[in-house]
Amino acid sequence: MLIYDSFPFMQDLKEKNNKQRAIALGFFDGVHLGHQELIKQVHRASKDMDIIPSIFTFQDHPGTKIKKRNNFSGLIQNSELRLETFAKLKIEEAFIAILDEKFRHISAEDFYFKILCNDLGVKALVVGQDAHFGYMGQGNIEKLKKWTNQTDVKLYVVPDVKVDKIKVSSSYIRQLLQAGDIKFANRCLGHSYKIKGKVIHGKKLGRTLGFPTINLTYDQELMKPKFGVYMTNVILQNKKYPAITSVGTNPTVELSDEVKIETYIYDQDFDLYDEIVYIEFLDFIRPEIVFSSVEQMTQRIKSDLDFVETRHRMNES
Repeated sequence: MLIYDSFPFMQDLKEKNNKQRAIALGFFDGVHLGHQELIKQVHRASKDMDIIPSIFTFQDHPGTKIKKRNNFSGLIQNSELRLETFAKLKIEEAFIAILDEKFRHISAEDFYFKILCNDLGVKALVVGQDAHFGYMGQGNIEKLKKWTNQTDVKLYVVPDVKVDKIKVSSSYIRQLLQAGDIKFANRCLGHSYKIKGKVIHGKKLGRTLGFPTINLTYDQELMKPKFGVYMTNVILQNKKYPAITSVGTNPTVELSDEVKIETYIYDQDFDLYDEIVYIEFLDFIRPEIVFSSVEQMTQRIKSDLDFVETRHRMNES
């Protein structure tokens, strides 16, 4: 997948700006089932019209840039993982704009006519039914219907996707993750919730207690799922290993607000320091607990290890 992240893109496209594109417009946090329907429509349109299946998205979520949205809890995926998901879904080009002051003041009309039509050669535009764009979100579906008719661009407005009669949205999935409802969040995502990070050195407490863990860096842009213990897989070089993961601040042994990701991989002895791994979340086991002693904590961890190992074996059978 080609990635263009130097807005207004014309320098990168100087030899390619005569190409025509089917473009899905949005932020796509989590690339959930609703987003996947937009991408499917992009592929249908690109195949029918023999044009390039593309995405127009943003480096920053509007919730991190607009003051009235300062209650934004964080991203489901960082930009790197989001782009990896686009590539897996066979998007050929991704255009990424930074939501700086200059871009945020582009009018809806200029965004459509100058950027999408003139610069990017859009011939098919795919949006969700609540799409807004341009300065102060003044661009909407009614304006797109008018403008696409004027420019001979095919407009596809994709209806909401529902799971158990509930509209799938990034904000709803964040609520599910904050509540620890991993199973329903994964159903709405259409794939497992994942965290990607580098393995770093921790305090090695798990090793001294007999269950060595790997510790991951945690991207501060990400939302915090419910603190506690999870049934997980570790994905390393495209291979999955059954694991158990703790997400939280480890309040029994230290006072800190820093989010820690600690994972024990069953039946493996890896030296993974500085490796990039993915943690795939399968189910929530229990919330984070402040124990009265390290001994009490150790006994509960051993119980959790046995319980999750049994769950993994049941899944394999």
